[in-house]
Amino acid sequence: MRQETVCEPGAAVFDNASLMVGVVRDQRGPMLILIRPSGLCWQTRAISVRPVDDRERIQLAALARHHQQARTLAKLRRRVSH
Repeated sequence: MRQETVCEPGAAVFDNASLMVGVVRDQRGPMLILIRPSGLCWQTRAISVRPVDDRERIQLAALARHHQQARTLAKLRRRVSH
């Protein structure tokens, strides 16, 4: 009998199925719901993820910074255009 893979919400993981880094949002049985800083959300099997390595952790932080900067710029542009 297989033991279920458990991932804690908030854990940074690499999804081998999609080849993307993300953060665990929720786990429902053998399925995980992952999210990226942009808000992109997807489901994958828990057995297809692994903890991120140092390079992937840096990549996830860079994605978060980029998304924050893009949102700030979009807000500024909306103010200027009105």
